[in-house]
Formats: sequence, structure tokens, C-alpha cells
Amino acid sequence: MSEDKTSKPQHTNSTSGGPERGPLQLASIVAGWAGLAAIVVGLLWAAVIKSFSVAPLVLVMGGAALVIFWLIINIATVAAAAKSRQAKLILNSVLFTALILGIVVLVNYVGARHHVRKDLTQSKQYSLSEQTRAVAQALEQEVKLIAFVSLDYHNWGEIDDRLREYEMLSPKIKVERYDPKTDFSKAKEHDVQFDGTVMVESSGKTERVTGASEEQLTSAILAVTSGEKTKVYFLTGHGELPLTGSQQSVATLKANLENQQYEVETLSLMAMEQPQVPQDCAVLGIIGAKRPLDEKEVNAISAYLTFGGKLIAAIDPPPAPNLEEILIDYGIIPLDGIVLDPQLSLWGQSNVPMVNAPPSHEITRNLGAVILPVTRAFELGSPGQESEYPGAPSPTPSATALLESSSSAWLEISINEQAQRDTDERSGPLVMAALVDQTTPPPPMMPGMAPPPREDGVRMVVVGTSIMMSDDLVRQGVDIGVYFALKSIAWLVENEKLISIPPKDTTPNYITFSDRQRNAAIVAVFGLPVLVMLTGVTVWWRRRRG
Repeated sequence: MSEDKTSKPQHTNSTSGGPERGPLQLASIVAGWAGLAAIVVGLLWAAVIKSFSVAPLVLVMGGAALVIFWLIINIATVAAAAKSRQAKLILNSVLFTALILGIVVLVNYVGARHHVRKDLTQSKQYSLSEQTRAVAQALEQEVKLIAFVSLDYHNWGEIDDRLREYEMLSPKIKVERYDPKTDFSKAKEHDVQFDGTVMVESSGKTERVTGASEEQLTSAILAVTSGEKTKVYFLTGHGELPLTGSQQSVATLKANLENQQYEVETLSLMAMEQPQVPQDCAVLGIIGAKRPLDEKEVNAISAYLTFGGKLIAAIDPPPAPNLEEILIDYGIIPLDGIVLDPQLSLWGQSNVPMVNAPPSHEITRNLGAVILPVTRAFELGSPGQESEYPGAPSPTPSATALLESSSSAWLEISINEQAQRDTDERSGPLVMAALVDQTTPPPPMMPGMAPPPREDGVRMVVVGTSIMMSDDLVRQGVDIGVYFALKSIAWLVENEKLISIPPKDTTPNYITFSDRQRNAAIVAVFGLPVLVMLTGVTVWWRRRRG
């Protein structure tokens, strides 16, 4: 039987097994791949420069045109392939992938507008303070933070995270970010000369800060949104701690006040023919006077307090003057001697008593332990003024204790001799800081009614040592006294925005293991993985042999 050679299939393309492709089909394939490459390059280019400029836009549009050309030339092949079972499986996979990507994009979109975060550090190291939150929540106008920080800046990540925190606090805070090394036009427009500069703008006012710490940013926001600065005067002429210059100055306190938009000045009543506290004095400070005040000065300060003045006084132990002629009218009687506490003191130094758990008050809230080195004590009694009219009830004490020593303390009178507790010396608890508040709170109001302004009265904070506020103590790493003074001044002027300035403890926390705990940890970290691995090898070997 002869073979029928004509029955064999004829192959025109032994390599592909399909019909031979013409020049147009080959050109369309090259165009399709080139188009896909152009689209990818264009999108990556736009992502790097963060804008769709002419060049990446041309690449994307040209690539799309090449892909469309391929699709038109191969429309019949594409349509036939789309009907196959394999194409349907691929389409299902593509649709499922698109669905998953859509869910991810939706979650990211919602998350970008509804931030949820939790700072689990004990000192809230990565959270903004209550002070900053109060300032942000009280904003009535929009504030713009324009940051010029390059990726090479030493703490770029920290600044970027902090700006994001501010942006999350209030919808009125808007943040713009520019790289001064690439955005030359913007840097020139704002006259930015240094990397790490942040411009704070609001209502035509501008403040610029470098470094962008929380204190700098919040102070700048206050500067551009508030009106006149609150003025604080510090009395001079009696050996008080200077505002600048020496280790025994209060330069740190002054700098912090100025950062919080206070205006700080010195006041010399001795230089006045008729001593008088200025009318714009929001708070008068007497910090560590070494010599007594003149009678005219006492009368001027007393008159200032009578009309609702605010006073912060740090009075050192003898031989420093005790300012009794001013304080006794408000129920504060300074006592001679120093407070010694052998059980609750810093590093076991009995002349540096501590208050670990101050009573709840706006001043002491979130402060933690307060340290009062070489401090005198006070007795709280009835004010020295007489009754207003015959038969009127006796005045009640207007002063209350703010900081008290422990019961183990005593008041050492013979401070020039060896400290030894005598039976006739006062025992603790002893008042080491007191306050006076004669402001009249507003009466209860019906819901929706605006509260009336409270009647202004005298406010006073008196503490038995000035060393706690000095730069010398700050250099030793003990700055709690400065925060105490800052919060006291904020309370005196009823500045609720600045009432909470908690210092953040950056001391690292360590975990100490006993020998048994250390051995258990070693077994858990190294022994358990080895045991799991050996178990797996054993199972594999038995199955292989079986």
C-alpha cells in the first residue's frame, strides 16, 4: 500500500507551530513591549520627582499609544485567546488581585485621615505634651508650618514625625514640606538660608525656628496667634538671682519664659522716687533676695497685691530676709531654720528634701518628685489684717500648703552647728511651699450661657528656696525646679494653655534578671528553636525511611 504523502499536515513555521507573522505583527509586538517599558519608566520618574512634569507625562502617553497600537493589530488574536479556559482563569486571578489591592488602598486611604496611634513608653516620649495639645485645640485661625528640611538633615525623621503629630492635633494646622537643596524657588521665596528651618505663619505674622523642637514650634504658634505678650518682672537690687550671667542665675527659667511668649524684665523699685509696680506687670518675681527690702518697696508691693497682683517668691533660709512684712497679711508666716529629712531626700542628703507625691493641683500635676535643696519652712495662720467692721467674723487663712515634707523631717534651727534633732524643734510634715488664691470663681451657669469674667484677686506662690530654680542645679541634671516655676507662673496668670509642661524622663529603663530567670531566658531563646528543628528533622527522617 502506498503512503499518502498529501495527508500530512503542512507547517509553515517549524519554530512556533503557528502561522508565520508578518512585519506588521512583529512591529506591534516590539511596540507593545516598548510601550509597557515607557509607562513604567514614566511612572517611576514622576514618583521620584513627586510631580507629573512634561517628560514623564510624554513617556506615559507615548507608551499608552504604543500599547493601543499593539492591541489594534492583534485584536483578533486577543479576542480568540480571551475565550479560552486559561484566559478565564487568568482574568479571575487579575480581578481577585485587583480586589485585594482595592481593599489595601481603601484601608490606607481611611487610615491616612483617621490616625490611630498609641505611645506605650512610660514617659510618653513620642507624644506631644498637654501644653501643645491645649494650644492646638484653642486655635481659632489657620496656622501653616512650612518646613525646609532635607533628607540629609541630622534628625530629619524626628522632625518629620513631629510635624505629622502637629498636623494630627488640629485641622487648623497645615504642614508643607520642602527640600531646600532641591526646591530652590521656595527656599528663595521664604528667604531660607539654613537647613532645618520651619516657618510658622498665621494672620500675616511669621516666626521661624531652626531645629523644630516641640517647645520651639508651640512657642512660635503662640507668637503668631496671640496678641500682646504677658509681662513678668523680676525684682532686683537686693542680691536676687540674676536673669543672666553666673551659675547662680535663672537664665534657664528666663529662656523658657521667653520661649512661651512671656516678656521678661527686671524691676528696680529702689531706682524710683516713688516706688510703684508697673501697671503692665502680670507677675512679680522675688527670687533669692539676700538683703531686706526698704519700707517704700514693701508698701509698693503690698499695694500691687491689694489690687489683684500676682507674686512668685523664692525665699532662702536665714540670714536671707523672710519677707514676712508682705506675706503675713495672707496667712504665710516664714520660719527660721532649714528643713532636714533623713528618710526622703535626694541621694540621702538630709538638707535636700523631696516631695514624691505632691497634692493634686494645676502646678504640681505631672511633675513627679519635686526637690527643694536647703529650704526653709512656713506656718500657715490667719491673715494679719483686721476685721472689716466690729462684730464681723475673723478672717480665715487664705494660704494653703502646696508642698510638704514627710513626717520624718524636722526644722533645724542651729544651722551653723552639726545637724542634730532636738526635742524643741518642729517636726514634720512641714510646709515648704504655699499658695494664695483669692480670685473669685464664676458662679454655676446654665448650659449654653457664656461664663462671666471672674473677679480678679491676688494669687501668690511662695517657696522656701531659690536654689531649686538656679542654673547651677540645672547643670547637675535637676531641672524640676524650673518646671515648677514655669507652671507656677502659668497658674498665677491663669494661662491654661501653658499650665502643663511635663518634663519627659529620658532615662533608659533596664530589666534585671536573676540567675534562674537568665537561664530560663537562654533556654527560651536558643533551646526551643533547636528543639523544634530537631523534631522536624526526626519526623522527616522517619517518613523517608518508611
